Amino acid sequence: MEKKKLNIKVKIAVGIIIFIVALFIGSFVYYKQGIKATSSKNKEVIVTIPKGSSGNDIIKILDKNKLIKSSTCAKIYLKMNQHDFKSNVYILNKKMDLKTIFKAIEGKEKKYISNTKITVLDGQTIPEYASIISKQTGIDYNEIIQKWTDQTYLQKLIKKYWFLTDDILSDGIYYPLEGYLAPETYFLTQEDTIESITKMMLDQTQKHLEKYKTQILDFKVNSQPLTVHQFMTLSSIVQRESPVNDEDRQLVCGVLINRLNKQMPLQCDVTVNYGNQEVKIDVKHTDLNKDTKYNTYKYNGLPVGPISSISTGIIKNVLNYKESEYYYFFATQDGKVLYAKTYQEHQANVNSNKWY
Repeated sequence: MEKKKLNIKVKIAVGIIIFIVALFIGSFVYYKQGIKATSSKNKEVIVTIPKGSSGNDIIKILDKNKLIKSSTCAKIYLKMNQHDFKSNVYILNKKMDLKTIFKAIEGKEKKYISNTKITVLDGQTIPEYASIISKQTGIDYNEIIQKWTDQTYLQKLIKKYWFLTDDILSDGIYYPLEGYLAPETYFLTQEDTIESITKMMLDQTQKHLEKYKTQILDFKVNSQPLTVHQFMTLSSIVQRESPVNDEDRQLVCGVLINRLNKQMPLQCDVTVNYGNQEVKIDVKHTDLNKDTKYNTYKYNGLPVGPISSISTGIIKNVLNYKESEYYYFFATQDGKVLYAKTYQEHQANVNSNKWY
């Protein structure tokens, strides 16, 4: 009888052990299944992780986006593993398992971060830059302009970048950073602010200018060195005049320098247009009569500051400008540039080829 009771106890104990083992194996299999990908099909999902999100908050977001099989398994995984999550917009995929997803949300691999792309072009102006950034990022246009004209902020930038000087704060300048924000394609994240975007652009400008730094600082007109600001201003005029090839850009720059050497007014329509905040080809006398520090018909020498963004190619063209005996140029409708030594020759070129 006692032996029978013992056998029953053994059987119960064995049963309990088997049950515990089975429960453990079942739980382990369930857990392993629960942290696998939700699909074998390739399907991207854009997920926003807000600032201050806890682990449980992130699990809820992933569950809502059908990126996890089991919230319970995800919580268990999170307790057993350390992760330093970063707020951002991520490109995830239903083929990703939980481990890969959590690793992606740490923000260390850029391939998982959703980027906003902005492209700013050669010859564009600060208002155009601000409009593009605002449209692509949602940052208010006026907030961007306000930041780019904030004296305290600009002083910090002047201390940081060798090519920014107090000249950018001169009276009459519309936008102090005009000409200094490199035209380029930039990739942004949710974390980017107008300050971080500005830093990207100025860093790119520094990269572009650094190899020409000595030449820029040594650049002379009429045996007098130009300031960096004056050099950038001259370059921006060549940029906006927009000759189609390097040779013409170098010759146009040479014409401008000839006029500066002779203390002749530059009389560039592109500077007048910038002063009037217009873009037009047929500039009238009423346009020329408007009094701005950019009006090179009213004021001799270079205008008060750059009038657009500047490409690296233009910087090279200005540094390698071509000397000539020309003091005038006129661009025809097909992009050909006609040069003249005298005003009479110039007028003949204009009268024979005027297209606007």
